[in-house]
Amino acid sequence: MDLKTAGYRLHNVSPLFLFIEAIKKSVLPLLIGIVGTSGDKQDFIIIAIAAFASVVTIIQFWFYHYWLEDDRLVVKEGILFKSLRQVPYERIQNVNVEKNVLHRLLNVATLQIESASGVKPEAVIRVISNDQVSYIQRIIKQRGQVPVEGVEDESALEEELDSDPSVLYQMNNQDVTTYGFISHKALVPIGIVGSILSQNDFYRAKFINFMQKFVGDLHVERWELAQWVIYSLGFSLLMLVTIWLSSIALAFLKLYQFKLSHVDKNLNAEMGLLTKITANIPVKRIQLIKIKHSPLHRYFKRVSIKMETAGGVTEQSGILMNWIAPLISRSKAQNLVSQIQPEVDWNDINWQPLEARAWKRVFKRVMFFLLLATTPLIYFYHQWGLLLLLLTPLVYIYAKAYVNKAGYAINAEIIAYRHGVMFHTLSVVKTAKIQNISYMQTPFDRRNGMARFTVDTAGSNPVVQDINVHYLDTAKVKALMGELSERVSRAKFVW
Repeated sequence: MDLKTAGYRLHNVSPLFLFIEAIKKSVLPLLIGIVGTSGDKQDFIIIAIAAFASVVTIIQFWFYHYWLEDDRLVVKEGILFKSLRQVPYERIQNVNVEKNVLHRLLNVATLQIESASGVKPEAVIRVISNDQVSYIQRIIKQRGQVPVEGVEDESALEEELDSDPSVLYQMNNQDVTTYGFISHKALVPIGIVGSILSQNDFYRAKFINFMQKFVGDLHVERWELAQWVIYSLGFSLLMLVTIWLSSIALAFLKLYQFKLSHVDKNLNAEMGLLTKITANIPVKRIQLIKIKHSPLHRYFKRVSIKMETAGGVTEQSGILMNWIAPLISRSKAQNLVSQIQPEVDWNDINWQPLEARAWKRVFKRVMFFLLLATTPLIYFYHQWGLLLLLLTPLVYIYAKAYVNKAGYAINAEIIAYRHGVMFHTLSVVKTAKIQNISYMQTPFDRRNGMARFTVDTAGSNPVVQDINVHYLDTAKVKALMGELSERVSRAKFVW
């Protein structure tokens, strides 16, 4: 089978999708900005410039070509500034497919190719036919994952690639509803919309007039304490219900019929209501597994499991797929992770505590920030100093709980770290995925004879380190660094 082609172009309906994407990313945000301001002529000039830039983006359709060669995907694009990218199949991390309602009507899809080279996808092919998507997925899987040279019967290989997936986990409607209730994902968009509308004189005046009429009709000046309490609780409940219902709606849009399957050595994930996302993630590309739970998770006896893969693609730069199980019972979580990484002995994790005296460091740090936040109030309103005194016992309890719940574990296969009181996180990294081990000591650490160490992988968040173990004796950290370095040097690094 000859995999080399003469080159492909995008589907004929691709300009329509490029236009929609350009409107969504440039014109629409500016238009929303105008709604939030006065809307003078300068704003419309900016809109016109954005519209021109969008037209240029659409014209790129005629200059986009891609090839499938024996060992790599080649993408050529650009009008004045041309680029040629070559992506070896073996370097490809994820293959994601997006299909919204319009995609499905026109029998096309958007394909995203992701590697470990940066924060953007290697290629976003918008759009191609469904048949072409299947063909590209097959070639990448066949040439990037399977040693074809050693296969005598190629038809047997194709039959293996078409095998029915083994479902590891799937969400029903009740799970999606519970996740939406727990996540409160609507808080951010509601806050953004409220902030934008509050900056517009027209909408602000409308809101003030409505509130004045509403308050006037209620005769607030005659209220007693009981009425204030009842109406305040009613308003708070109304806001909570609005946030919950909006969060549940967002959860259905994103996670409807979420399904995780294990095919050969890949994880296949499907999800979405209006926009269907299909992602293909090689198991060996997983850099870190993270298990999280909040008070609401614990109430429903559930946890959320995420993963990080190399490359660092974000929702702003491409299709992001980082879920293993958005919501799963605690009893099934370990079994699911064991199926994905059966080589890890999860019963051989021996948790080690932080230093017993570490609670003093946590206590002092929290008290410092509380004092910093309340200093202006104490200066102008001296009675606010009592609030700081009342919170001191709570800070003490929190510091003790933080140190008691935190811990780390190191064995021949993994390093793990758990932390958090109200919101708890357990992060696990296989030794073969470690790229860098760092030792750090602040002036406060040196004063207390302590240090910390961090572990980086190809998928590490540059802002928040998931394996960042604080409050250990300096001698212990140095010994752990030596032990980890030796194990990492012996382990065979696998992307």
